[in-house]
Amino acid sequence: MTEVRLELLLGKQVYDRNDQPIGRLQEVKAEERGSDVVVTEYHIGALGLMERLGALVIVRALLRPLGLKQEVSMRIVPWPDIDLSDTDHLRLRDLSAKSEIKS
Repeated sequence: MTEVRLELLLGKQVYDRNDQPIGRLQEVKAEERGSDVVVTEYHIGALGLMERLGALVIVRALLRPLGLKQEVSMRIVPWPDIDLSDTDHLRLRDLSAKSEIKS
């Protein structure tokens, strides 16, 4: 099993397959599986940062009346869809059908 220091990945830019930036890795979701903790998904984008800071509900409530809900989003990417072979240049693999954008 591969081990990665997640604190070093948070805030790093993530690029698509064409090397275009899609947002920063802001949050990582994981679950316990036996004695291991396994990453299940990554949250990329501004709302991912708000989630990490515990302010997602407040931010959504503030954005809705201003009509800015659609401009601020978060991409939820399943764990195998990010190539971690170069942790200084995070890149998406082919996106699975489970990848989604939430606003």
